[in-house]
Amino acid sequence: WYEASELYLADYRWPCEPYLLGKTKNIPLYDERFVHYGNDKAQHVLNIFYKQFRFGVLPAHFLMHWTHALAEWADDKKRNAHIGEVMELTEQFKFESGTEAGVNWHTGIKFAAGTYRVKNGVKIVWNGKDWVDESNGKATDPL
Repeated sequence: WYEASELYLADYRWPCEPYLLGKTKNIPLYDERFVHYGNDKAQHVLNIFYKQFRFGVLPAHFLMHWTHALAEWADDKKRNAHIGEVMELTEQFKFESGTEAGVNWHTGIKFAAGTYRVKNGVKIVWNGKDWVDESNGKATDPL
C-alpha cells in the first residue's frame, strides 16, 4: 500500500473490517440484528463481498481513526455476555446473505445456474441472477 502508485485489488478474507468508500445507494445495509459487540462490520463487508463487489486499495490515501471514549458495551464482561448469541447469528447471517446473493457461503463462489433449494415443497432455482420458483417462473425469496 505505502509504495503503490496505482489502485490494486485486494482479496477478501473473513473476518475483515476495512474502511470502505462507495456510493451508498449501491451498498447493502447493515444487518440490524447485530446489536451486541461483534461481527457487525465484518458481516457488512461479507455481504458486500457476496454481492460481487471488488475491493480496491487506493494509493496515496490514508484514513485516521480518532480515539474516543469507549462505548458502554466495550468492557469484556458485557461483550462476553452475548458472544454465543453473536456467533450463532453470524453463522445464520452467512447462510442467509450468501444464499440470497447466489453464493456458497463457505467458499464465496457463485452458484451455477440451475442450483436449487426446496422450500415448503417448492423447488426454487438459481438462474444465475435470481432465485425463481420453478413452478411459475417468478422471482422468490429462497429462504
